[in-house]
Amino acid sequence: MVYCCVFFWQPNELPRRPRTRVYLDETLTVFFSKAFPAVDWILVLSFFVKVVPHNKLSDWTAIIYVTSFLLSFCLHVVGMSRSRCIRGQHQVQWRGSMIAYLSTVLRMLSAAALLLFLDYGVHSVAVLPPFLLALTLAATLLWWTIGTEEAREVLGYSWGHFDQELKLVFNLSADVVSMAFVGLAGRVLGGGYKQLQGHRRGFMAVAPECLLFYGLVLGLFMVLHCTVPSHAMFLRRLRIVAKVYKPLLAYLALLLLILASVVAAEDMLRINVFFVCFGFVAAAFAYFFWRKYNRWGGENAARVSDEEVEHRQRQPAEVAAAATARREQDANISQYILKCYITPLFSLVMATQSKYSIDGAGTLSWMFKCFLSFGLCSLLIYAVSILVSAEMQDWDREDRCAISCTTYASYGVMAITGVCFVLVMALEFDELKNILAS
Repeated sequence: MVYCCVFFWQPNELPRRPRTRVYLDETLTVFFSKAFPAVDWILVLSFFVKVVPHNKLSDWTAIIYVTSFLLSFCLHVVGMSRSRCIRGQHQVQWRGSMIAYLSTVLRMLSAAALLLFLDYGVHSVAVLPPFLLALTLAATLLWWTIGTEEAREVLGYSWGHFDQELKLVFNLSADVVSMAFVGLAGRVLGGGYKQLQGHRRGFMAVAPECLLFYGLVLGLFMVLHCTVPSHAMFLRRLRIVAKVYKPLLAYLALLLLILASVVAAEDMLRINVFFVCFGFVAAAFAYFFWRKYNRWGGENAARVSDEEVEHRQRQPAEVAAAATARREQDANISQYILKCYITPLFSLVMATQSKYSIDGAGTLSWMFKCFLSFGLCSLLIYAVSILVSAEMQDWDREDRCAISCTTYASYGVMAITGVCFVLVMALEFDELKNILAS
C-alpha cells in the first residue's frame, strides 16, 4: 500500500515549467480544494445536533467556534476562486499565501474553542499554551516566508527538486487533519458537552481530546508548509528538511492521533497491552527516522540522491510505467480504506470513550470490548503499513516483502474487526445506539 498520489495537476495547454521551483498557483489550488474536507462540516453538524437541544449556543466558546469556522470557510472559498481564475501572477500568489495562513490559524482557533467548550477547566491548561505557541510560530513563518519583497521573490525556489516528498507529506498531513476533525466529531457525538451540566472528568478522560488537538495543529502546519514552503539558500539544507524532518513531523502528527486512540481504549478496557503495542509502533517510527537521517543527513546524501536518479533512469520504460500504475492503484486503495474504514472506526472509538468516561457506572459488553480491541489493532497496524509503504523502496526485494507483510496483516485485522462489528450490530445494537444517543 503506497501512501502517495499525484496532486499538483497542470493543464496540458500551458507551457511546461522548469520543475526546480514549486509554483504557488499550483499548490494553492490543491490547498483550497483538498485541505478543507467535508469532515469540518460533519463536526459542525454534530456540534449543532448535540448542543442546540441544551441551549448552549450562547456560551462564548461556542460563538468563537462557529464564527472561526465560518470565517475559515469563507476564506477557503475566496482562495479557491482566486487560485483557479488567475495563474502565475506574483501578487496573487503571495495574497493566496496570506489567505492560506489566515484560514489555517482560524481552523486551529475553531478546534481550540471547541475543546474549551467541552471542558474549560482542564482544556484551558492543556490547549491554550500550545495554541498560543502555534499562533506565534505561524506569525514567524509568515514573516519568514512572505514578510519581505526579497522573500517573496525567491518563494518556492529549489523545492521542485523534492516535489514528490512534498506531495507525500501534504497527503499524509491532510489525512491526519481529517482524522483529527472526525475524532473531535466523535467526542461531541459521544456526549462531551454533558460536562457543562455538572459532570467533572479527570485528565485521562480528556487526554484523547488534547492529543487530537496537538495532532491537528501539527498536521495543519505541515499542510500549510508543504503548500507555501519557506525559502532556503542551500540545496543540502532543503534535502534534509524535505526528506527527513518534514516526513518526521507528519508521522509525529499521525502518532499523536494513534496515541489518542490508545489512551481512549485504555480508559475503556482497563488493560495496558495497547500501550506496549504503541511502544513497538513508536520504535518502528524511530528506526525509520534514524535510517532516513543516516541516509540523507550525512556527507553521502548527494551520492545517494544520484544513485536513486540513476536507478530510475536504468529502468525500462515498461517496468517504470507498471511500477507507477501499481503505486497509483495502491494509493487509491489506501485512500478508500482510510475514508471508508479507518476514519469512521477512529471516530467511533473516540465517541465510545467520550460516552464511557461520563457514564462511568455503565459497563461495555465483552463483544463490544472485543470489537474495540481489534479496531485499535487495525489502527496500529495501518499506521505501520503507511510508514513501511512510504519509506521502503518497492524495487528492493526485502523491502517489497516487508510492504506485502504489513499490507496483508492490516487487511487481516481489518477483516476480523469488520466481523466483530457485524456481531455487535446483531447482538449489541442497543449499546451502539446508546453511545450516540443524546
